[in-house]
Amino acid sequence: MEATNHSSLNTLDVLFVGAGPASLAGAIKLKRLLNENGRNESVVVIEKAEKLGQHNLSGALFQAEVLDELIPDWRKDESQFIKKMLANEVKKDEVFFLLPKLPIKIPDLFVPPYMRHSGNYVVSVSELVNWLAGHARSLGVEIYTSFVGEEVIVKDSTVTGIRLGDKGLDKDRKPQSNYIPGETLKTKVTVFGDGSLGVLSEQLIQKLNLASDTNPPIYSIGVKEVIKLPKYNNLESNYAVYMLGFPNKASTFGGATIYSMGKDLAALAIYISLDWRHCDLDPQRELQLLKSHWFVKRLLYGGEVVAYGAKTLPEGGYYSMPELVANGALIIGDAANLLSTRKLKGLHYGIKSGILAANVVFEAIEKQDFSARTLGKYKSLLEGSFVGKELCEARNYRQIFSKAGRAGIYLGMSFSLLHKFIPGRLTTEPDYKHLTKAKLNRQYEGGIDKLTAVSLSGTHHREDAPSHITLLNPQLCTSCREEYQCHPCEFFCPCQVYRFDEGKMLLSPSNCSHCQTCRVKCPHQNIQWRIPEGGDGPKYKMM
Repeated sequence: MEATNHSSLNTLDVLFVGAGPASLAGAIKLKRLLNENGRNESVVVIEKAEKLGQHNLSGALFQAEVLDELIPDWRKDESQFIKKMLANEVKKDEVFFLLPKLPIKIPDLFVPPYMRHSGNYVVSVSELVNWLAGHARSLGVEIYTSFVGEEVIVKDSTVTGIRLGDKGLDKDRKPQSNYIPGETLKTKVTVFGDGSLGVLSEQLIQKLNLASDTNPPIYSIGVKEVIKLPKYNNLESNYAVYMLGFPNKASTFGGATIYSMGKDLAALAIYISLDWRHCDLDPQRELQLLKSHWFVKRLLYGGEVVAYGAKTLPEGGYYSMPELVANGALIIGDAANLLSTRKLKGLHYGIKSGILAANVVFEAIEKQDFSARTLGKYKSLLEGSFVGKELCEARNYRQIFSKAGRAGIYLGMSFSLLHKFIPGRLTTEPDYKHLTKAKLNRQYEGGIDKLTAVSLSGTHHREDAPSHITLLNPQLCTSCREEYQCHPCEFFCPCQVYRFDEGKMLLSPSNCSHCQTCRVKCPHQNIQWRIPEGGDGPKYKMM
């Protein structure tokens, strides 16, 4: 447990769920407002990871200007920011279209403004979280780790708190000698910032029917490696490169990035939208295939993979955003679908949403009115900010690529330039509905295997803990083989949680990196994913 002061955890004034950039920004802003106005309401942040930053992963290019509002004097100590974040300011960025044997540089004239990143920072999100947490604690925010939210408590259409998960259960969910029952945290306001596919925010949305008139959310998976380069290497410092094309098929929306993280570190990532049609597409293997391209090989020559991770990104955008406010609750960051697919960025959106939520919660505290009517100002503030304006402008961007079908990347790139002029709403289907028996049949050998990758993520789960992954109907896994001539879950999981031996499922929940791709992409929606006991999961440090 990490905390500054210890208020009673039975009744809280404001609770932020998830210690990501959005929640920490909100907690910082709110506590500062309370302190400046002589108020002492409690502001608490709970996080499921054992240590801050261990479950946080992003690309990550960061538009740091949003910090000017949150921490106005951060630029006075910019060198310390860079040192703590492993940050590297981008001074040169390029976009390439990769053919299997040839990289084609896109002339700057044809690169849209939203794909230009000079002046942004390459950051370690894990370190950014710890840096923000230091500011939060200095103001009196309480931060508790290894706290897993199990259930959102709703009474008379009002969120009144959350119930924490039990600790010390064995594999059969029976209490062991160290059993601790989960507490109920009663709150006046709960701010849900639990990220992409956040279990509690999704539960809130379902309980209060907050997404009844939206497109279904759609996602991509990002698979990332941090690579330690030799002293003399080919990667320019302060450099970012975006790549389209290889190894993705034309029907698959996605791309890849290489960011310089300083003298001897590089971040390599591939992102692939989960509406892919190929039943044997393997995101981790696609990343290894990308590394076989001579253009990528040249930039990363002699490098050694030192960290690995995977996560989903919410791509639905404007038309997939649920109602963000309810009585006693707000939703921020990735949990609210606040990500720019065309920029491939969401950190600055998350931080801005946290700031705006804090302003509204402070007003609610002054009025002692935590109804949706009062908290609803958050929605109008968000829509009036650069976040809402950019999301609205790009409201049909991602959907264009889905509508383009097998020629997606080619037609999509052309029509995406006109996306903001498309009237009305382009609809989408859930990602799993796009899967077919079409196969890629990749024969490539090389790179690192999945189990090596898992070891580099630091993933750990208590061996005698209950499985956080459950098959709702095991028989459906047999029908998958008959329907697709393979078991798609063996491929789409980036951490080898699912394997089959002689037709029998061999489940390895201890490998899980918590990306939750499985429950989005499973064609029969047969996988139930729960948050495991507090502290379990990946142990990211530089991601």
